[in-house]
Amino acid sequence: MIASIPNPPDSHSDRQSRPTRLIVGCGYVGLRVASLWLSAGDRVLAVTRSGQKAAELAKLGIEPIVWDWLDDSWLLQAKHSCPSELASVLVAVSHAPMADIPPAQAHRLGLAHLDRWLSEAPGSRATRWVYLSTTGVFADPLGSQDLWVDEQSPVGPSRPGSITALEAERWLESSSIEHVVLRPAGIYGPQRIPNVQPLREGQAMAVDPESYLNLIHVDDLATVIAAVSQGPCAGRLYCVSDGHSVQRRDYYAFIAQSMGWPAPSYVPGQELQGAQVQGAVPRRRSQGNKRVSNRRLLEDHAIRFAYPDYRSGLSSLLAEMAR
Repeated sequence: MIASIPNPPDSHSDRQSRPTRLIVGCGYVGLRVASLWLSAGDRVLAVTRSGQKAAELAKLGIEPIVWDWLDDSWLLQAKHSCPSELASVLVAVSHAPMADIPPAQAHRLGLAHLDRWLSEAPGSRATRWVYLSTTGVFADPLGSQDLWVDEQSPVGPSRPGSITALEAERWLESSSIEHVVLRPAGIYGPQRIPNVQPLREGQAMAVDPESYLNLIHVDDLATVIAAVSQGPCAGRLYCVSDGHSVQRRDYYAFIAQSMGWPAPSYVPGQELQGAQVQGAVPRRRSQGNKRVSNRRLLEDHAIRFAYPDYRSGLSSLLAEMAR
Protein backbone atom coordinates (compact mmCIF):
# COMPACT_ATOMS: atom_id res chain seq x y z
CA MET A 1 0.00 0.00 0.00
CA ILE A 2 1.34 3.42 -0.96
CA ALA A 3 0.64 6.56 1.03
CA SER A 4 2.27 9.90 0.44
CA ILE A 5 2.85 12.32 3.26
CA PRO A 6 -0.33 14.30 3.95
CA ASN A 7 -0.29 18.04 4.21
CA PRO A 8 -0.92 19.25 7.76
CA PRO A 9 -3.39 22.06 8.33
CA ASP A 10 -0.73 24.66 9.18
CA SER A 11 0.86 26.97 6.62
CA HIS A 12 3.86 26.11 4.47
CA SER A 13 6.01 28.80 6.10
CA ASP A 14 5.17 27.49 9.55
CA ARG A 15 6.13 23.97 8.51
CA GLN A 16 9.45 25.22 7.17
CA SER A 17 10.33 26.76 10.54
CA ARG A 18 9.58 23.61 12.53
CA PRO A 19 12.04 20.71 12.85
CA THR A 20 10.76 17.61 11.07
CA ARG A 21 11.22 14.24 12.75
CA LEU A 22 10.71 10.78 11.29
CA ILE A 23 9.94 7.69 13.34
CA VAL A 24 10.18 4.19 11.88
CA GLY A 25 8.40 1.85 14.27
CA CYS A 26 6.04 4.11 16.21
CA GLY A 27 5.07 1.69 18.96
CA TYR A 28 5.47 1.66 22.74
CA VAL A 29 8.64 3.77 22.73
CA GLY A 30 8.12 5.65 19.48
CA LEU A 31 4.76 7.08 20.55
CA ARG A 32 6.29 8.60 23.66
CA VAL A 33 9.10 10.16 21.68
CA ALA A 34 6.55 11.51 19.21
CA SER A 35 4.66 13.07 22.10
CA LEU A 36 7.80 14.86 23.29
CA TRP A 37 8.52 16.19 19.82
CA LEU A 38 4.93 17.28 19.22
CA SER A 39 4.89 19.08 22.57
CA ALA A 40 8.00 20.97 21.46
CA GLY A 41 6.18 22.09 18.30
CA ASP A 42 8.02 19.75 15.94
CA ARG A 43 6.50 18.15 12.88
CA VAL A 44 6.44 14.36 13.32
CA LEU A 45 6.15 11.76 10.55
CA ALA A 46 5.89 8.04 11.25
CA VAL A 47 6.31 4.95 9.09
CA THR A 48 3.88 2.13 9.83
CA ARG A 49 2.88 -1.04 7.97
CA SER A 50 -0.75 -0.81 9.07
CA GLY A 51 -3.44 1.39 7.57
CA GLN A 52 -5.38 1.15 10.82
CA LYS A 53 -2.35 2.26 12.82
CA ALA A 54 -1.86 5.11 10.34
CA ALA A 55 -5.36 6.39 11.11
CA GLU A 56 -4.64 6.23 14.85
CA LEU A 57 -1.39 8.14 14.42
CA ALA A 58 -3.10 10.84 12.36
CA LYS A 59 -5.56 11.46 15.21
CA LEU A 60 -2.58 12.19 17.47
CA GLY A 61 -1.18 14.80 15.10
CA ILE A 62 1.44 12.45 13.63
CA GLU A 63 1.67 12.30 9.83
CA PRO A 64 1.62 8.63 8.81
CA ILE A 65 3.48 6.97 5.95
CA VAL A 66 2.23 3.45 5.21
CA TRP A 67 5.21 1.31 4.28
CA ASP A 68 6.79 -2.01 5.22
CA TRP A 69 10.46 -1.05 5.26
CA LEU A 70 11.39 -4.51 3.98
CA ASP A 71 9.48 -3.82 0.74
CA ASP A 72 11.89 -2.28 -1.74
CA SER A 73 9.31 -2.12 -4.54
CA TRP A 74 7.64 0.72 -2.63
CA LEU A 75 10.73 2.88 -3.06
CA LEU A 76 10.31 3.31 -6.80
CA GLN A 77 6.71 4.42 -6.44
CA ALA A 78 7.22 6.67 -3.41
CA LYS A 79 10.43 8.53 -4.27
CA HIS A 80 8.58 11.83 -4.65
CA SER A 81 7.04 11.54 -1.17
CA CYS A 82 10.44 11.54 0.51
CA PRO A 83 10.53 14.14 3.32
CA SER A 84 13.25 16.77 2.99
CA GLU A 85 15.33 18.52 5.64
CA LEU A 86 14.74 15.99 8.36
CA ALA A 87 16.18 16.94 11.73
CA SER A 88 16.31 13.35 12.98
CA VAL A 89 15.22 9.79 12.29
CA LEU A 90 14.32 7.34 15.05
CA VAL A 91 14.40 3.65 14.16
CA ALA A 92 12.52 1.75 16.86
CA VAL A 93 11.43 -1.33 14.94
CA SER A 94 10.81 -4.57 16.82
CA HIS A 95 13.66 -7.10 16.82
CA ALA A 96 11.19 -9.99 16.67
CA PRO A 97 12.23 -12.69 14.18
CA MET A 98 10.75 -12.60 10.68
CA ALA A 99 9.49 -15.88 9.24
CA ASP A 100 11.20 -15.56 5.88
CA ILE A 101 14.25 -13.38 6.62
CA PRO A 102 17.37 -14.50 8.56
CA PRO A 103 17.84 -12.51 11.81
CA ALA A 104 21.21 -11.17 10.65
CA GLN A 105 19.60 -9.60 7.57
CA ALA A 106 16.23 -8.19 8.70
CA HIS A 107 17.17 -4.76 10.03
CA ARG A 108 20.18 -4.42 7.74
CA LEU A 109 17.77 -4.75 4.82
CA GLY A 110 15.30 -2.26 6.30
CA LEU A 111 18.02 0.28 7.05
CA ALA A 112 19.35 0.01 3.51
CA HIS A 113 15.88 0.63 2.08
CA LEU A 114 15.37 3.57 4.42
CA ASP A 115 18.69 5.05 3.37
CA ARG A 116 17.83 4.69 -0.31
CA TRP A 117 14.51 6.44 0.22
CA LEU A 118 15.86 9.32 2.28
CA SER A 119 18.81 9.87 -0.06
CA GLU A 120 16.28 11.19 -2.57
CA ALA A 121 15.71 14.25 -0.36
CA PRO A 122 18.14 17.22 -0.29
CA GLY A 123 20.15 17.36 2.91
CA SER A 124 18.80 14.09 4.28
CA ARG A 125 22.25 12.47 4.48
CA ALA A 126 23.20 14.90 7.25
CA THR A 127 20.19 13.82 9.29
CA ARG A 128 21.02 12.17 12.61
CA TRP A 129 19.63 8.68 12.91
CA VAL A 130 18.96 7.11 16.31
CA TYR A 131 18.78 3.31 16.28
CA LEU A 132 17.20 1.45 19.18
CA SER A 133 19.26 -1.69 19.80
CA THR A 134 19.31 -3.80 22.99
CA THR A 135 21.63 -4.82 25.82
CA GLY A 136 20.96 -8.37 24.63
CA VAL A 137 23.89 -7.93 22.21
CA PHE A 138 26.41 -8.30 25.05
CA ALA A 139 28.29 -11.52 25.59
CA ASP A 140 27.40 -13.36 28.78
CA PRO A 141 29.79 -12.20 31.55
CA LEU A 142 29.11 -15.24 33.76
CA GLY A 143 32.29 -16.41 35.41
CA SER A 144 33.75 -12.92 35.49
CA GLN A 145 34.50 -11.12 38.73
CA ASP A 146 33.08 -7.91 37.27
CA LEU A 147 29.45 -8.15 36.16
CA TRP A 148 29.26 -4.58 34.88
CA VAL A 149 29.02 -4.05 31.13
CA ASP A 150 29.39 -0.82 29.18
CA GLU A 151 29.99 0.39 25.64
CA GLN A 152 33.41 -1.29 25.53
CA SER A 153 32.25 -4.72 26.71
CA PRO A 154 32.42 -7.73 24.36
CA VAL A 155 29.36 -8.57 22.28
CA GLY A 156 28.15 -12.06 21.44
CA PRO A 157 24.39 -12.38 21.08
CA SER A 158 22.80 -15.80 20.83
CA ARG A 159 19.10 -14.97 20.47
CA PRO A 160 17.61 -14.00 17.08
CA GLY A 161 16.40 -10.55 18.14
CA SER A 162 19.77 -9.59 19.59
CA ILE A 163 21.55 -10.86 16.48
CA THR A 164 19.25 -8.66 14.40
CA ALA A 165 20.13 -5.63 16.53
CA LEU A 166 23.89 -6.17 16.46
CA GLU A 167 23.97 -6.63 12.68
CA ALA A 168 22.00 -3.39 12.33
CA GLU A 169 24.56 -1.64 14.52
CA ARG A 170 27.35 -2.93 12.29
CA TRP A 171 25.53 -1.79 9.15
CA LEU A 172 25.21 1.73 10.53
CA GLU A 173 28.85 1.80 11.63
CA SER A 174 29.97 0.84 8.12
CA SER A 175 27.79 3.54 6.53
CA SER A 176 28.40 7.28 6.18
CA ILE A 177 25.17 8.10 8.05
CA GLU A 178 25.43 10.30 11.13
CA HIS A 179 23.95 8.09 13.81
CA VAL A 180 23.68 7.19 17.48
CA VAL A 181 23.00 3.64 18.67
CA LEU A 182 21.20 3.18 21.99
CA ARG A 183 21.25 -0.13 23.85
CA PRO A 184 18.38 0.06 26.34
CA ALA A 185 17.99 -2.30 29.26
CA GLY A 186 14.59 -3.86 30.01
CA ILE A 187 11.93 -1.29 29.13
CA TYR A 188 9.03 -0.96 31.54
CA GLY A 189 6.23 1.52 32.12
CA PRO A 190 2.43 1.79 31.87
CA GLN A 191 0.89 -1.53 30.78
CA ARG A 192 4.36 -3.08 30.73
CA ILE A 193 5.71 -4.46 33.99
CA PRO A 194 7.99 -7.49 33.48
CA ASN A 195 6.47 -10.76 34.76
CA VAL A 196 3.66 -9.09 36.70
CA GLN A 197 1.00 -11.56 35.52
CA PRO A 198 2.88 -14.73 36.61
CA LEU A 199 3.47 -13.08 39.98
CA ARG A 200 -0.22 -12.32 40.34
CA GLU A 201 -1.05 -15.95 39.54
CA GLY A 202 1.56 -17.35 41.93
CA GLN A 203 3.53 -19.20 39.25
CA ALA A 204 7.06 -20.38 39.94
CA MET A 205 9.61 -18.05 38.34
CA ALA A 206 12.09 -19.80 36.05
CA VAL A 207 14.91 -17.37 36.79
CA ASP A 208 17.92 -17.23 39.07
CA PRO A 209 16.65 -14.97 41.89
CA GLU A 210 20.22 -13.87 42.68
CA SER A 211 20.92 -12.64 39.15
CA TYR A 212 20.57 -8.99 38.19
CA LEU A 213 17.81 -7.21 36.30
CA ASN A 214 18.54 -3.97 34.43
CA LEU A 215 15.71 -1.57 33.72
CA ILE A 216 14.82 1.76 32.14
CA HIS A 217 11.44 3.47 32.37
CA VAL A 218 9.93 4.15 28.95
CA ASP A 219 9.55 7.87 29.71
CA ASP A 220 13.23 8.15 30.64
CA LEU A 221 14.20 6.27 27.49
CA ALA A 222 12.13 8.74 25.45
CA THR A 223 13.96 11.61 27.14
CA VAL A 224 17.31 10.04 26.22
CA ILE A 225 16.25 9.57 22.59
CA ALA A 226 15.15 13.20 22.32
CA ALA A 227 18.45 14.34 23.86
CA VAL A 228 20.77 12.38 21.55
CA SER A 229 18.72 13.16 18.43
CA GLN A 230 19.88 16.76 18.31
CA GLY A 231 22.75 19.00 19.30
CA PRO A 232 26.34 17.93 20.02
CA CYS A 233 26.81 14.23 20.68
CA ALA A 234 30.21 13.00 21.81
CA GLY A 235 29.56 9.31 21.16
CA ARG A 236 27.87 7.02 18.69
CA LEU A 237 26.97 4.29 21.18
CA TYR A 238 25.30 4.48 24.59
CA CYS A 239 23.96 1.96 27.06
CA VAL A 240 20.67 3.16 28.54
CA SER A 241 19.68 1.94 31.99
CA ASP A 242 18.73 3.63 35.24
CA GLY A 243 22.14 2.52 36.54
CA HIS A 244 20.65 0.74 39.57
CA SER A 245 20.67 -2.96 38.75
CA VAL A 246 18.46 -4.97 41.07
CA GLN A 247 18.57 -8.64 41.96
CA ARG A 248 15.51 -10.38 40.62
CA ARG A 249 14.61 -11.64 44.08
CA ASP A 250 14.29 -8.06 45.36
CA TYR A 251 12.44 -6.86 42.27
CA TYR A 252 9.76 -9.56 42.42
CA ALA A 253 9.44 -9.29 46.20
CA PHE A 254 8.84 -5.53 45.92
CA ILE A 255 5.99 -6.06 43.46
CA ALA A 256 4.40 -8.84 45.50
CA GLN A 257 4.59 -6.86 48.74
CA SER A 258 3.25 -3.70 47.11
CA MET A 259 0.25 -5.58 45.71
CA GLY A 260 -0.38 -7.84 48.67
CA TRP A 261 0.31 -10.97 46.64
CA PRO A 262 1.99 -14.17 47.89
CA ALA A 263 5.77 -14.11 48.08
CA PRO A 264 7.40 -15.17 44.81
CA SER A 265 8.59 -18.75 44.36
CA TYR A 266 11.33 -19.96 42.08
CA VAL A 267 12.11 -23.07 40.09
CA PRO A 268 14.94 -24.93 41.88
CA GLY A 269 18.34 -24.04 40.49
CA GLN A 270 19.14 -27.56 39.30
CA GLU A 271 16.00 -27.56 37.18
CA LEU A 272 16.63 -24.23 35.42
CA GLN A 273 18.91 -25.85 32.86
CA GLY A 274 16.72 -28.93 32.46
CA ALA A 275 13.39 -29.64 30.90
CA GLN A 276 10.41 -27.30 31.18
CA VAL A 277 8.82 -27.40 34.61
CA GLN A 278 5.04 -27.77 34.47
CA GLY A 279 3.38 -24.54 35.57
CA ALA A 280 6.63 -22.56 35.62
CA VAL A 281 7.17 -19.28 33.85
CA PRO A 282 9.19 -19.95 30.66
CA ARG A 283 12.44 -18.10 30.16
CA ARG A 284 11.66 -15.56 27.46
CA ARG A 285 15.13 -14.08 27.10
CA SER A 286 18.69 -14.58 28.25
CA GLN A 287 19.09 -14.50 32.00
CA GLY A 288 22.79 -13.61 31.79
CA ASN A 289 23.93 -12.10 35.05
CA LYS A 290 25.14 -8.64 34.06
CA ARG A 291 24.82 -5.08 35.32
CA VAL A 292 24.46 -2.31 32.73
CA SER A 293 26.37 0.94 33.33
CA ASN A 294 24.91 4.29 32.23
CA ARG A 295 27.99 6.30 33.18
CA ARG A 296 28.99 7.31 29.67
CA LEU A 297 25.46 8.48 28.84
CA LEU A 298 25.23 10.68 31.93
CA GLU A 299 28.74 12.06 31.43
CA ASP A 300 27.99 13.13 27.86
CA HIS A 301 24.44 14.41 28.31
CA ALA A 302 22.75 16.51 30.98
CA ILE A 303 19.96 14.02 31.65
CA ARG A 304 18.11 13.55 34.91
CA PHE A 305 15.91 10.49 35.09
CA ALA A 306 12.37 10.91 36.35
CA TYR A 307 12.60 7.31 37.61
CA PRO A 308 16.18 6.69 38.77
CA ASP A 309 15.48 3.20 40.16
CA TYR A 310 12.88 0.46 39.97
CA ARG A 311 11.12 1.48 43.18
CA SER A 312 10.40 5.01 41.98
CA GLY A 313 9.32 3.71 38.60
CA LEU A 314 7.08 0.89 39.83
CA SER A 315 5.36 2.69 42.71
CA SER A 316 2.95 4.75 40.61
CA LEU A 317 2.42 1.90 38.14
CA LEU A 318 1.49 -0.55 40.89
CA ALA A 319 -0.72 2.01 42.62
CA GLU A 320 -2.61 2.51 39.36
CA MET A 321 -2.91 -1.25 38.94
CA ALA A 322 -4.31 -1.58 42.43
CA ARG A 323 -6.95 1.05 41.68
